[in-house]
Amino acid sequence: MLSRKFIFGLIFIVIIIFISVFLYINISNNDAKNSTSIQDNSKMLTSTDILGKYNNISLKRSELTTQERQTLFEVESQTYNAIENILTKRYYDSLIKDFMKSNNITNSEIAEQMFIQKNSTVTNEQVKKFIKENSENPQLKGKTFEQQMAIVKPYLDSQAAKFLVAQAILNGKIEVSGVSKPLAPKISIDIGNSPSRGPANAQVTIIEFADFQCPFCAKAHPIIEEILNQYKEKVRFVFKNYPLIEIHPEAIPAAIAAECANKQEKYWQMHDSLFENHRKLGEETYVKIAKSIGLKIDEFNKCRKDQQIHDKINAERKYGQTLGINATPAFYINGVQFIGTLPKIELEKIINNELVKH
Repeated sequence: MLSRKFIFGLIFIVIIIFISVFLYINISNNDAKNSTSIQDNSKMLTSTDILGKYNNISLKRSELTTQERQTLFEVESQTYNAIENILTKRYYDSLIKDFMKSNNITNSEIAEQMFIQKNSTVTNEQVKKFIKENSENPQLKGKTFEQQMAIVKPYLDSQAAKFLVAQAILNGKIEVSGVSKPLAPKISIDIGNSPSRGPANAQVTIIEFADFQCPFCAKAHPIIEEILNQYKEKVRFVFKNYPLIEIHPEAIPAAIAAECANKQEKYWQMHDSLFENHRKLGEETYVKIAKSIGLKIDEFNKCRKDQQIHDKINAERKYGQTLGINATPAFYINGVQFIGTLPKIELEKIINNELVKH
């Protein structure tokens, strides 16, 4: 059974993740209402700001390359988030201290457990449902029901703590004032002739740079499918190759297989099958998939030797590098970059926010 310290540590991490997503959505949803405030915060980030000099030449933000803008944004975000996390922890710790004082409790771990239980509305039925839906989770698998309950109940109870912290942010009890929140650079991505699904004039465009051998990309694939089925004509999805050739030897061969399937108008069938088989990519798998989706094998094999296909994939990879991509999957949602597999609930919030703007 996991220790209480581990469980409370897990709770705090979950709280921090929730705050980051919640704060991003809340700020975005209030863009119109708080335009004056945002403009004030942006004064430090305007295109006239001079970042520094080299050889007596001033460098302004407006002169940065796309990659430089993204790099600077990431560093500034780390500073902002670090301050926010410190404030959040201090606020949460103060709640526990006040609870200890008002209830004459001297043990902080016991106080935190009681505090969370007091503010939680989680039922046993909800716990049982969670265990059933996550039965393959390594932390739950092989354990007795009582052991699973001991892990899951505190995790779900942490939702109450999330709500308290979220309310504190809304009410201004937690507020970063030392630095301005950096605004994510909005980048115009050249879609070119990349495969896409959904209408060209969709309100939301999701562009993914991915690697067919990347396990995180494979994990993101079914989430994207659900999003496309859910939003239908409101979302356009574009796929671009970004093979991580240093660690994934089959990334380029798989991308070539997909591009050659596209020549026979079977791109998405190959795309889906490659992700489903990302752990066993290789010549045998490519040919097997090609046959199963009805490709003309001779044309498929000839295409895979075409240098133009190789050049297209390498060009997309180099283009991704100029954007500052350093990991996959990399998503651009209406021009704003998000690195890593996004949970469906987070994708929904971002998309819904973009739809409100339009």
